[in-house]
This record gives sequence, C-alpha cells and structure tokens, in this order.
Amino acid sequence: MRTRPLASMLLIVAASASACGGGTATTTSTTVAATTTTTATLPTSTTTTVGGGDTLVVPPAGEMADTWEESLFVPYGEGDNALGTAPGGDAGSLDLGPEYGAQAADGTWWFLDAAKLRIAHFAEDGIFLGSVAVPEDVLVDGVYFQYQLPRVLDDGTVVATGFGSGDTRVMLLRDGVVMGSTVPREVGVRVDDGSLLYGSALGDESATPVVVDVNAGTTSDTEWFLARNGDRFRVTSSRDQLRIEMPDGQFDRTFELEAGEVGGRAFASIEAATGEDGSLHLFLIGLAEDDESVQLAGYLKVGSDGTVSPVERVRNPFSPSDPGSPSHLGVRPGTSDPWLMFIDEDGVRVYTRVPA
Repeated sequence: MRTRPLASMLLIVAASASACGGGTATTTSTTVAATTTTTATLPTSTTTTVGGGDTLVVPPAGEMADTWEESLFVPYGEGDNALGTAPGGDAGSLDLGPEYGAQAADGTWWFLDAAKLRIAHFAEDGIFLGSVAVPEDVLVDGVYFQYQLPRVLDDGTVVATGFGSGDTRVMLLRDGVVMGSTVPREVGVRVDDGSLLYGSALGDESATPVVVDVNAGTTSDTEWFLARNGDRFRVTSSRDQLRIEMPDGQFDRTFELEAGEVGGRAFASIEAATGEDGSLHLFLIGLAEDDESVQLAGYLKVGSDGTVSPVERVRNPFSPSDPGSPSHLGVRPGTSDPWLMFIDEDGVRVYTRVPA
C-alpha cells in the first residue's frame, strides 16, 4: 500500500503549522531557486504599508488569475501515454498521482510516475515520448514513492531525492539509464544551481542550509544557496513574516503576510524558482489566522530591478490525489517563464504565466 510521504508534506507546511499551532515560533529556511536583484527600491503600488513595514496580501485560493493559462494536461490511465495512480491514505482509499514532474530546457516534461515504476517523458503539448523503467535495486523496499522533488540539471540529468535513515537517497536518470545512490545526512532538497542541489538538514532545529553534490556523493553546510548564475540568496519564513536576502544585488527585505479578504495575519510556506533575467518567482501556500478553514494561495514575482508585484490569486493546490510534495512551482530552464503544476483527481495540470 502506498501512503502519503509525511516528510515531504512537513516541508511545505512547516512554517504555517508552527505558527497556527501556537507556542514558540520557529524559523524555516526555505530552499529556493533565486537570482540577485540590482536594487532594493520597491514601488509603493506593489505592497501595502502597515505599521511602517511592507505587507504582502495573500489571497484565498480561487480561480487562477487571468495572467495564467492552462498549457498542459496529462490524464491518468492504463496505457503508456497516461500517468498512473496508486492507492494511498487511510486503508488505501485515495488514488494518488505521480510525485510531480520537472521541465527540461527543450520544453519537455519528465514525471516521477510512481504507480508505473517509471520516469515518463512527455512533449510540451502532452504527447507521450517514452519512459525509462526504474530498476528494482533503485527502489526503496520495492517501492518508488520515496523519491520526490524532481528537477532537470544543466546536462540534462533528471534528479530526484528521498529520505533515508540518516542519509539522502538520490535517483538519477542520465543517458537513458536510471541509477541510485545515497549521500550523507537527511536533506530536504528544494533547489539546484544546474549542477549542485541545495536544501535544509532534516531533524536539525536550526534547519541548517546544506549543499549536495550528487556526483561526488557529498554534503556540506553552506551559508547561502547559489542560483544558476552564481548569485547568493536566502529566503526565510517565520510565522507571518517572509524575508528575502540577495546580497549580490543589495536586496534584503522583510514582509508581513496578511490574509486577503479575511484580514489578519497569514501564515505561509514558500516555494520558489528563478528566471534567467534574475527574477524571483514565489508560490505562497498558507492559512488565515482569523479563519483557519480558508486556504490561501498566491503567486509573487520579485523583479531583477527590485520591484515586487502584487500577489496573484492561485487555485487550491491540493486534491485527494496530491501526494503532498512541495513541487508546484518551476521555471523552464533557460527562460524566465514560470509554471505551476497541480496533481488533480483526473490528471496532472500545468499552468504557465501569460507573457506581459
């Protein structure tokens, strides 16, 4: 029986859960793909000002803003040209979809199709291009779903990671061959610079930032994450605050998070990606303090010139088929074009932002 991967779910809700649950506030270092900005100047039209500080308003989940359009749908089904589902949840009552997918520079998509024990390849328009079976010796106790958080590196290698007992499991698809390995320390991997992976040490109260070299099989502490262009950055969420640091661009701002339409504070976790133009794209998922039944979801862009956009409304990111991995947001490599992926009950949907 397949169950929801609890460890990956905690990564995405840690900031909001600690805040909403009361007690001592914790700071979660969010591993994101970011590039530097050139100025810290923010136009007043992009944020509201409360108590002298910058406030970002995170809207309740709803219909996607008209700046987004559905660009890909891959249904579930029995054939090779469809993705699979596997039982999960209590008594296997849920049909869980794939562990998300990642886009390559050529626009094609690679999905961790756990139910069919393969990495499936689809064209930009959803046409099935082929798949590679995951060999038994790479599986964990004969199952696949431990591998999550897929990404495509600069050399075309597809990478996914999972959590072991004191180590991190790594699955690589390179030159048509799937290989497995481990690296020391349990790391929640969330971003890469095209060759190295970055994340936070699990089981570490300080959420130590860690860099992972999957080729050398090593991990080490790092003060900063590096973007694909080599710029340093750090994004930190703590209760109802979000801090973005980009020292190479002299950008260091802290934002208060407010729940749109409901009012009051918002507690949100963060996913992020970066564009080739230095833009930082953030996906905020959270709850309203004054009404915890309200699901908040929004998209935010920080431009390379330091401008911060209003937070755009995004649909509810969760469904009964969602395995819980924090892999909704990405940017097509070599571009500044963001996408948002959702694992729905009938298939996988991807939305891309309409060019301005």
